[in-house]
Amino acid sequence: MKKVSVLIIACLLAVSGCGTKPDGPTPAGSGDNETFYVYDLSDDMTHVRAVEYAVKEGTTSERVRALLQRIIDGPGQNRALSAIPQEISKVTYIMGADTVMVNFDAAFDRLPNMKKILCELAITDTLCQLDDVDAVGFAVEDVPISDRLGVPVGFLTPDSFVENDGALINAYEKAELHLFFTDETGSVLIEKVENITYNTNISMDRLIVENIISGPRGIDTAPTVNPSTVVNSVITRDGICYVNLNKEFLNKTTNVSDEVMVYSIVDSLSLLSNVNKVMILIDGSSDVRIGSIDLSAPLERNLEIIR
Repeated sequence: MKKVSVLIIACLLAVSGCGTKPDGPTPAGSGDNETFYVYDLSDDMTHVRAVEYAVKEGTTSERVRALLQRIIDGPGQNRALSAIPQEISKVTYIMGADTVMVNFDAAFDRLPNMKKILCELAITDTLCQLDDVDAVGFAVEDVPISDRLGVPVGFLTPDSFVENDGALINAYEKAELHLFFTDETGSVLIEKVENITYNTNISMDRLIVENIISGPRGIDTAPTVNPSTVVNSVITRDGICYVNLNKEFLNKTTNVSDEVMVYSIVDSLSLLSNVNKVMILIDGSSDVRIGSIDLSAPLERNLEIIR
């Protein structure tokens, strides 16, 4: 069993301005160091991307400090693309037995849900590469974060997040997808079973969204979503699937109703055992209405329009 170590680090200096930036990180490929992946925001700020970063050898706490500092600084000192939003002015951490507890100031609670999730995802994926870090916890003003039901989330691992770009693993399997499309009237949902071969590095929730956008393979049902729609990201957390699409989603190309367009995605994803609600964002924003449908809150399955 690994020895329990508890060490409180006062603050990450580049955020709080309480001193100079700590020594530790070095350019990748130089000197006596180890290379990790640090996760920054993508250019469109809709998902995270991995960037190689070298850290000098040292204690686990020293490397945690260096990696967190690099996340805060952002790529090329660009704070706008830091996964720790600029609204946050204080970050501290506590080392535990194979864990790190990261503590934010109260600004974290005021962030949109998508920003919170991408922040937690980036930090968890970055720190869990360390041999002595198996999980990461998060707190706000020293109070552990809770889910939408008020239950403490606890410690997270990379497996706590369902999100991937499908670019790393070249392995394929067959799957049976239950998807909702429509008929020639565009006013009802019709369940259709699609048997597909897919890359196993693509999460099932993203696979469902991409296949809804692609449309049905036969002529017995009709598409519900503009095929030009781009999937920015799909992340499932605490029973909510966050589907981030580009603005093409708003441009209907057929006579499909607003309800059918939206709930073809919501109802299809709700068939997954880990999805209770679906939050649709447009280029990262939830401040959107489609007809009478308000996308500012997660949507539950709509059974009334299923034929």
